[in-house]
Amino acid sequence: METSEGFKKTLIQVKAITLLAGHALHNMLYGGSRSGKTFILCYAVILRACKTKSRHCILRLKFNHAKRAIWLDTIPKVMSICFPDLTYKTNSTDYYIVLPNGSEIWVGGLDDKKRVEKILGNEYSTLYFNECSEIPLSSINIALTRLAEKNSLVKKVYYDENPPSKKHWSYWLFIKFWHPEAEEELDPADYSCMVMNPKDNLENIDPDYIKNILSKLPENERIRFLNGEFVDGDDGVTYYEFDREIHTSSEAIQRPGTTFIGMDFNVDPMTAVLFQFYNNTIWVFDEIFLRNSDTPKMCKELKRRGYAGLKVIPDSTGGNRKTSGRSDFEILKENGFVCENVYNPFVTDRVNNLNRLLAANRIMINPKCNKLINDLEQVAWKDNKLDQKGESKLLTHISDCLGYGAWKMEPIVGKSKRAIRLS
Repeated sequence: METSEGFKKTLIQVKAITLLAGHALHNMLYGGSRSGKTFILCYAVILRACKTKSRHCILRLKFNHAKRAIWLDTIPKVMSICFPDLTYKTNSTDYYIVLPNGSEIWVGGLDDKKRVEKILGNEYSTLYFNECSEIPLSSINIALTRLAEKNSLVKKVYYDENPPSKKHWSYWLFIKFWHPEAEEELDPADYSCMVMNPKDNLENIDPDYIKNILSKLPENERIRFLNGEFVDGDDGVTYYEFDREIHTSSEAIQRPGTTFIGMDFNVDPMTAVLFQFYNNTIWVFDEIFLRNSDTPKMCKELKRRGYAGLKVIPDSTGGNRKTSGRSDFEILKENGFVCENVYNPFVTDRVNNLNRLLAANRIMINPKCNKLINDLEQVAWKDNKLDQKGESKLLTHISDCLGYGAWKMEPIVGKSKRAIRLS
């Protein structure tokens, strides 16, 4: 397929096309705002679709964003500028275009279950994750199972993003060649990437955009959107998948059925979350946050609230910690509570598990659980450990409670056990 003679690639676009045509399966263009990443990747997808009858998919986290940015803007623009003589049909019900050779290019979001089921019911030769910094790695992994169309095309996965924190999975995959979920090294030959910045695309943007907009951003945003660099993740939010608007609901109330208590043993604070597990979802309806307290006081507060005799999913170290010569497990049993058999996973596994479930919208929290919500929004990584910011040492504990409960209900399959304690 010949492209328009009027389409003149910039030097950086020529380099990008060379990269995308290389041997790597996974290919990412990252960098600043308005650098032409999305344009050239859509161009590459269309060019591949023109070679042989095949199916390709462009995905964003939210369908409305994909519709506005890709379907209504970039694809028509690329077609008009680069392929003016190429006729194609549009299906505005399922959002895909059909080229003369029968190739299809689908556009979708990962936030609509029915739409996702329809899209992922197909097999593809190219998957393109637009603005992948917004997409959970778990969603990427699911979509990758559909890169299985049988034809003469070498299968390719494309990504683009304004680089986020160095804690993000894209940094670890493409820069460090390390898979943060599988916890294993990757073959660098399978992952290629390059930087594209606004200064490389001056032919196609207003130069005042750099001078008046990007250059005046705060430092972290300027590093990302002007310089196209990953920012240091020292203050990166740990539970990055948590969204207050998505994951809080007044429907998270106690209903008939089994109720669990996730519990963390500390003196200040002593914390617990009350939840139920149904419809494949964890519903957190209450929390307890006691200052300068201990396990007997926690038992007393639970009983006062009407939660006597429930099943407790505790920090497994409670089998060792002693209060007045008795372990925390023993104190709970003496007060009529049932301690579940538990083990503490590695902290990174527990955090990854919570992010995985949040990304799948499988955790819902009652808005009154302010301490838990605050934790999920503010707990941060520092020096590869959970650190506190905002409320100092009061953070991390109540989100740990949720982490223990989530690991008991729905752990990441195959992860090793760190410590085993029987109730």
